[in-house]
Amino acid sequence: MTNKQNTIVFIIVGTIVSVLLTLLIGITLILLSFLIFKNNPDAFTVAFGISLIASLFLSMLTYQKLVNWVIVKFNLADKLDPLFVKKQKKH
Repeated sequence: MTNKQNTIVFIIVGTIVSVLLTLLIGITLILLSFLIFKNNPDAFTVAFGISLIASLFLSMLTYQKLVNWVIVKFNLADKLDPLFVKKQKKH
């Protein structure tokens, strides 16, 4: 497989992992907020919204750390195309 094909597969698998991480973290935070605020529906509503936002933020952070770890651990830097190519300025 070429570097471009490897990159596409890596991004597809990474997207699936990212969605699963978001769901896992989101469900965990929502259940935790439900257990804490089960007797107060107004507080649970606020905690639910905060849980959704926090799950997105935490899943992005976790995903970034996981991708960096996988690239270093399995030495994938030379097997993937760079996503953001730096263009050098001509003087």
